[in-house]
Amino acid sequence: MKQSGVGLALIISVFIASVLQLVPVSGYLLVLKPNFLLLVVIGWIIFRPSQWGIGFAAFTGLLADLIFRAPIGMHVLLFSAVGAIPLYLSGWLVYFSLIHRCLFVFFLIILAEFIRNILLLMWEIPMDYSYILMTALASAAVWPAIDRLLIRVNRKR
Repeated sequence: MKQSGVGLALIISVFIASVLQLVPVSGYLLVLKPNFLLLVVIGWIIFRPSQWGIGFAAFTGLLADLIFRAPIGMHVLLFSAVGAIPLYLSGWLVYFSLIHRCLFVFFLIILAEFIRNILLLMWEIPMDYSYILMTALASAAVWPAIDRLLIRVNRKR
């Protein structure tokens, strides 16, 4: 697949993640809704670290700020900090098995939610930490679909 095909796949994946992020869910199911934008950022950084790095994570974080109606810069900082970890470990992560990447995403989402709650506490917004484990489990459950899709896109190049 040519570079334009990979760029189109990136745009489509970010668009689909944005739409999935905007799908309304009930209050009880809100804790089971993964952060699709962050998962897509992690996936592209793992499989294409030389092309999509911290700048891509920051741009997607700005998109997330607009989608979540969060203070501008909160998700930029969050996505950049969380995206730096798979960027640093990208040489190893592509060789991990699917279950190990799911476990990696599980712990990365836990870290992201703690960072998000700490950033929200700076604005004195009270946060509940009880949902973090369920969000991380839901993200790890969704990860195999994103992983397989990105492997398929990157094999065609």
